[in-house]
Amino acid sequence: SSSEMRYQEIEKTEAELKFEEAQRQRQMERVSKAANKSHKDRVSEFNQKLEKLSEHHDIPKVGPG
Repeated sequence: SSSEMRYQEIEKTEAELKFEEAQRQRQMERVSKAANKSHKDRVSEFNQKLEKLSEHHDIPKVGPG
């Protein structure tokens, strides 16, 4: 299986390899950033985002009440 992976790596250009490495780095940064936030922090950020939206995005009031 490792020989197959080496064969695939050889076919990739230098730019493709750099791009994949950059993607891996960005993904690791996102994962570590997300791991540092508690659920309470994420909910708070989401609520702040919702507060900034216009009323157009609110749930429509339908029916009596």
